[in-house]
Amino acid sequence: MKKIILAIALLVAIGSTLTVSAQETRTVTTTRVRYYYYPSSNVYFNPVNNEYWYYDDASTTWMQVQSLPTTITLTKTPRYTVYYSGEDVWKDNSMHRKKYKAKGNGVAKTKTKGNQ
Repeated sequence: MKKIILAIALLVAIGSTLTVSAQETRTVTTTRVRYYYYPSSNVYFNPVNNEYWYYDDASTTWMQVQSLPTTITLTKTPRYTVYYSGEDVWKDNSMHRKKYKAKGNGVAKTKTKGNQ
């Protein structure tokens, strides 16, 4: 009986060591996701999954939706391609707003590296 208990304890110890080793060697790879940024509306669009990110003033949070509210329009506005590693592209919004600053007429003035 002691041999059986010892054998089970040994198998459990070996199994937990293998699990820990496998978890330690696992690497997380993130891919860059392409978004279209509409500066005049401050909206992002992911063309792969057809989802928008927009800032909702009422809840003071960024919302991810399949279709935009009727209060937000994107027609005849310039768009710019931006890349982000992950889904929370809005985390770079302050940089995007500065780089693609929209004028009063809805046209964005982009900053080039020479103008920064």
